[in-house]
Parts: sequence; C-alpha cells; structure tokens
Amino acid sequence: MTELPLGLRHALEANECVLFVGSGIGCYLKNSVGETAPDGFSLAKELASHFNINYSGEYNLAKISKIVEIRKGRAELIAFLRTRLADLQPDENIQWLCSLRWKAIFTTNYDRGIQRAYELSSKPRQNFKTITTTSEIVPFDKRFDVPIYHLHGALFESENPQIIITEDDYSIFKERRRMLFVRNLGDALDKLDKTAGGEIYT
Repeated sequence: MTELPLGLRHALEANECVLFVGSGIGCYLKNSVGETAPDGFSLAKELASHFNINYSGEYNLAKISKIVEIRKGRAELIAFLRTRLADLQPDENIQWLCSLRWKAIFTTNYDRGIQRAYELSSKPRQNFKTITTTSEIVPFDKRFDVPIYHLHGALFESENPQIIITEDDYSIFKERRRMLFVRNLGDALDKLDKTAGGEIYT
C-alpha cells in the first residue's frame, strides 16, 4: 500500500481530514451479479439502452435522464437507478478507506457504498450519519461520528428521494447544493489547511 505523506498522516490522526468521493470509486463497488457501479458516462449509456433512446453524440447523464423523465416520468427514472445501484458492496480498498477517521465525507454519488463499508466493519472507528439536504437536522458527535454529505442526494434514505440528476435539477437545486457544500466545508478546510501545513491532498 502506498505510504501516506507525513502531513496527511498527521491530519488523519488529528481527525481533521475531509474525504471527497465521486463516481470514480465505482470500480471498487460491485452488486450481487458482479457488476461494478457505473460512472456518469456509463450510467447515461445504460439509461439510453434500457429506455430505447436514440442519442447521437457523447452520452451525457443530465441530458439522457431528462429525456427519460419526459418520456417515462420521474418515478420510472428513479426506479431504474435504484435497481441499478442497489446492494453495492465495497471491496477491501473502500473498506480500508473507511477504516480511517474523517472529519467529514462529501460525495456526489447516490448509492450506499460508503455507508456499507462502515456497516461491514466489525469495529468501525466512527459511526456514520447520512445528510442529503441543508434542511435536515442530523445531530452528530464529532468525537464518534462522521457525517456523509450526499451533495446530489441519496437514493436509499427515503421512499421519495430528491436527487440531482437532470439538467433541470441542477438549475432548481443549485443554491441548495451550494449551501450544503459551503456551510459544512468552510470550517473543515480551514482546520485541514492549518493542520497539514497548507497542503491539500487528493
């Protein structure tokens, strides 16, 4: 395993590091039939194929999902996404990542891959708290808990999930998403910057 930079190790030990997670971790998540979680391009292509959409040009998730919503309705779009992203299991890499102590985790993913990594640990170092909108009040203890902020919403936290996926969603929820990110990130980055000597690692 790659040795972590000294500044990053110190920040982790002080519980002052923030983790950012996007669709790139999909290759480390698999469903019950062995399929890895798709990235945005792959998911757009799967949507087009499933709903028989003839699309020319580069597959764009926001555009394809909007076409699905117009033709089939929001409910069918969400149902497809829930089926495709259900029961994703993290491999040892994601489980190791979640064995570290984090001040907060920010993700643009809709699935429960990160949460599942914590659930699979026999002795998790932190308890996760899922947060999807700025209106949610989810109390947590910084000594024991790690908040997982789903910037684009989460599919499996409620019966009627509000996710950001279509072009219209990005326009409608732009301010809400920005506030969720900025409100909870400012203090974390300030402390990380001081702890890691001004270095931010990705």
